[in-house]
Amino acid sequence: MKTLLEILNLSVEHLKKKGVDEPRLSSELIITYVLNIKRLDIYLQFERVLTEEEISKIRALLKRRSEHEPIQYILGETEFYGLKFSVDQSVLIPRSDTEILVQTAVEYIADKPLSIFEIGTGSGCISISLAKKCKNVNIISCDISDQARKLAASNAKLNGVAEKIRFINMDILKKFPDSKFNVIISNPPYISKTVIGSLDKQVKDFEPLGALTDGGDGLTFYRRINEIIPEILNTGGSVFLEIGYDQAESVRNIFEKSLKDIKIMRDYSGNNRVFTGKLE
Repeated sequence: MKTLLEILNLSVEHLKKKGVDEPRLSSELIITYVLNIKRLDIYLQFERVLTEEEISKIRALLKRRSEHEPIQYILGETEFYGLKFSVDQSVLIPRSDTEILVQTAVEYIADKPLSIFEIGTGSGCISISLAKKCKNVNIISCDISDQARKLAASNAKLNGVAEKIRFINMDILKKFPDSKFNVIISNPPYISKTVIGSLDKQVKDFEPLGALTDGGDGLTFYRRINEIIPEILNTGGSVFLEIGYDQAESVRNIFEKSLKDIKIMRDYSGNNRVFTGKLE
């Protein structure tokens, strides 16, 4: 039988050999998940002897992580904007850069009674975060994936905002809602097909390709949003979009004739990340 300390050290060493990022953190998260303890407890229970069943469960999850499967998919959950979200391979893993998109929208919306349309639901992290922080919003969020819609609806219940959001299945490239909104927000597939092959293994091999790339130059959804803005955005309404680090000028050029007050915000790494504009 092995102690908790021995299993931790063996886990870290194994993931190191497999070239996994942050092997100690992954090991700690897997161990705490299996044993249902906090990370601090690992260091308070070094001498704890693990059962064969516990060790077997840890090994199974370590095997998945050693194959570079994201830890969020392995554990089935992640945190975003201070909230907990269930995730699986049907949706992108929420990222901290997208919190800047949400925060920018939250500051604009505040307590105003606004209608919001989100393009690309995924895990629901954007709409759910907005519903949680902004008391008077009414949100419709669309996604082409029925699996994503169901997961997002479950996450809305988990976070207590199910009554404020309606999740619908829609291919926005072919259809659009027959009503208008005060806010359009989206983190669309914006990675170009020429870049996909260079992405980290745990992204390109596990996250849904259709949520990462448009299969073209990465600008397809921005062009489509610009095309349908007159049909779905109220006069005086605002658009909030996540963009690629090198897409600021391209996206600005797409919207410059239809939107005013265009602004570009940077992410935590100093890269261009959020586009905003207003319909006048």
